[in-house]
Amino acid sequence: MNIFLLFLAYELYWGLITFKFYTAAGRKAWEAFIPFYRIFVLIKIAKKPWWWFILMLIPMVSTIMTIVVVYEFLHVFGFRKTWQTAAVVLTLGLYLGYLSYSEKLDYKGRDDDYIKANLGELTNAIFFAVIAATIIRATTFEAYTIPTGSMEKSLMIGDFLFVSKLHYGVRVPMTPVSFPLVHNKLPGTQTNSYLNVFELPYLRLPKFAEVEKNDIVVFNYPEETWHPIDKRENYVKRCVATAGDTLQIIDRQVYIDGVAQTLPDRSLGMFSYYVKTKGKPLDKAFLKENFDITFIRPGDNSTASTDVYILKAGDMMNYEYIAFIPTKKLEAFKKMAQVTDVIAVNAGNTRESYQNPELPKSLRTYLVTQCSYERRLFPNPQEVHGAGVLFKYTADNYGPLYIPKKGETVEMNNLNFYRYKKTITVHEGKELTSKNGKYFLDGEEITNYTFEQNYYWMMGDNRHNSLDSRYWGFVPETHIVGKPVFIWMSMDWNDFKVRTDRVFTTVAGDGERKSYFLYFLVFAVAGWGVNKYIKKKKKEKDAAQ
Repeated sequence: MNIFLLFLAYELYWGLITFKFYTAAGRKAWEAFIPFYRIFVLIKIAKKPWWWFILMLIPMVSTIMTIVVVYEFLHVFGFRKTWQTAAVVLTLGLYLGYLSYSEKLDYKGRDDDYIKANLGELTNAIFFAVIAATIIRATTFEAYTIPTGSMEKSLMIGDFLFVSKLHYGVRVPMTPVSFPLVHNKLPGTQTNSYLNVFELPYLRLPKFAEVEKNDIVVFNYPEETWHPIDKRENYVKRCVATAGDTLQIIDRQVYIDGVAQTLPDRSLGMFSYYVKTKGKPLDKAFLKENFDITFIRPGDNSTASTDVYILKAGDMMNYEYIAFIPTKKLEAFKKMAQVTDVIAVNAGNTRESYQNPELPKSLRTYLVTQCSYERRLFPNPQEVHGAGVLFKYTADNYGPLYIPKKGETVEMNNLNFYRYKKTITVHEGKELTSKNGKYFLDGEEITNYTFEQNYYWMMGDNRHNSLDSRYWGFVPETHIVGKPVFIWMSMDWNDFKVRTDRVFTTVAGDGERKSYFLYFLVFAVAGWGVNKYIKKKKKEKDAAQ
């Protein structure tokens, strides 16, 4: 009811400050007070095409269109200075009200020559280019870049992606009043790019595909509750389990409903290992060429992923490493002549590694003091940590854990209370409490709970260098953004060169990666040639006439 009253107050406000403009243009005063219809009439008064009304209804696009429509509306009444448009926008319409009640309104109509001389065609072109880009970005494809190494080597730091929002259904922007073509912060500032004075409810248009196991998915970070859902940071991980699955990890192997899962052929899942050599350093070029391992010393100021840590190189006689090695290439790595020992390390839980007697004490100390891997795994609740860990999970031995599915019910007991409390309170907006062995939902005692939406379990392919669902839990369906489909550019920032073998390649697929860049160049050159030929013929025809 409060929202409805706020909406009525908003419409009344705009009616009061604009109805005199409407009557001056020969329209009826009441037309300024009718929701949505008033916008349609305003556009007609401004002598603009009817389809501008549709643009005004599109979230985010409407922000830009408001500026354009305000300018055009003021223009037909002779208020043609740019600062006057700015004054209306910055005062949320108050300046429009000032003009309405203090100035004699004279409907002059459009002066295209004035607009061309003062704003020019370029300004109009820029406005509508931004509008077009905003529509495409919100409804079809959006460009992303990979900033971290959690998906190495399936997706690599420096990969530039096109992400399809059509696959899983276009999510209607939930924060409609926002600056176009940016995410949650204005470039170069810490200022929010949006106004959350009101938010639209979650709505997703029809989808072409379901989120399936092994899909690589872009989603909003569930932990970032200080931003609206669609303005939370974008993460990219692999969907390991979907709604209704029961997930378990045993000795690094993922099981879904008791069945061992394998990564797609093209992916290169990685784990961490302790590596000891015969006294010679590992050859960087050889590692990169044969194992796709990027050699980075700890402490390097580099944006590249850290695949190898040098642990000990003191007298140049003995080298020890922590190496993130692709699972599919592990056996070949062990067979290298200079390698004497390769031992699995649980880099996601230093406590477990510290207790491993196979690892040298120097390495165990290093893991504890130098690496920042010690994290509290989901769903261990903070309130029971003082008495011990309730769920004795590690990054490599985890679960079993049921992934919530819309409409499915779980019994509310002590373990499930802690497993799903965060999900129910944060993502489903309910108050879940317990007292004296009983459980209460919004104050009412319950014995079970039925989930209101689907959830997913996301993990990075670089399993020991990935902040994922093992640490922050389920990803709600409302947070799903889209599916990466294409790598249009890939930069190796360490060597500052283009990875030509990854440019214009698909994200998913079987077999070796295939670049379509040459085909694109041929198509682009052919298109340019055809366009130039058509223009030439048209020019010749015009000259002949």
